[in-house]
Amino acid sequence: MHNSLYLGFDGGATKTTGIAMDDGWNIVAEAIGGPSNFQIIGTEKASSNVLEVVETLLRKASCDFSDVRSLYLAVAGAGRIADADMMRDAFIDLLRSKGYSIPEIAIGSDAIAALEGAFSGRPGMILISGTGSILFAKDRLDRIHRAGGWGRVIGDEGSGYSIGQACLSAIARQLDGREKVTSMWPLFQERLRIQSSQDLIAAVYQNKLDIASLALIVIEAAERGDEVAGEILSKASIDLCDLIDAVLRQLDVPVPLVLCGSLLESDNSFSQKLKLSIKTRFTHLKIQEPDHSPAVGAALLAVKKIGPS
Repeated sequence: MHNSLYLGFDGGATKTTGIAMDDGWNIVAEAIGGPSNFQIIGTEKASSNVLEVVETLLRKASCDFSDVRSLYLAVAGAGRIADADMMRDAFIDLLRSKGYSIPEIAIGSDAIAALEGAFSGRPGMILISGTGSILFAKDRLDRIHRAGGWGRVIGDEGSGYSIGQACLSAIARQLDGREKVTSMWPLFQERLRIQSSQDLIAAVYQNKLDIASLALIVIEAAERGDEVAGEILSKASIDLCDLIDAVLRQLDVPVPLVLCGSLLESDNSFSQKLKLSIKTRFTHLKIQEPDHSPAVGAALLAVKKIGPS
């Protein structure tokens, strides 16, 4: 039996990963359940899925809900305080309806949990490039610094969306005769079963084409030696390096960097190009693999919220 438990959750659009930690920061149970991105499925369904993971963790740890001292749910879309409060209220309402005692509950950004897990709570930086792009850093005083994360309309340079948008622009310029020929167009036609410029317009404006997914076409074309695709990835690498530069100027000492997000976690021409750009531009910056997952980071944040220092 563990006297005190601290629960951390990494909630996404497809699943929720939960971690139970004891006073000694030891992981005593792990569990996976349904999605908990409340921006997509609503706060009630998200709360229900999180509670199922909580109950699984407690069974595995042979504990009761009264042993839970604090709980930290890290989920996309919880960076805005009003949204996080809405999810927190819904989860507390569910716990009360089940007759559970209410522990300390915090809802926060999935990126902050990823940062905490990546460096086991120590200072560091995470650069994320997936659909969007953002950089978070933590300094020696536990202050959080950020750059990017403005969304696709205002920013998100170096993201899957911006790379996909650049792909579409290059194809359109080629079809107009304004740009050199690029192998991205035949790849695009093959993957999306598109024949003409009219099909392209319909796909984007009527059929809600997933623009961020086109980054994979750009990467594939670049790996085949396509010059236009290579230029797009070079520009995206510079944009991400600019985020690093902006945050490094806010820090009093250099900290290590972890690369996150679907475009950077795999070994591809973009992640390789970015790593080379970082090493060239920031000669003393160390790139490392993350220590732990975002779910472990969330559990560490739960411990810090109320547990032993």
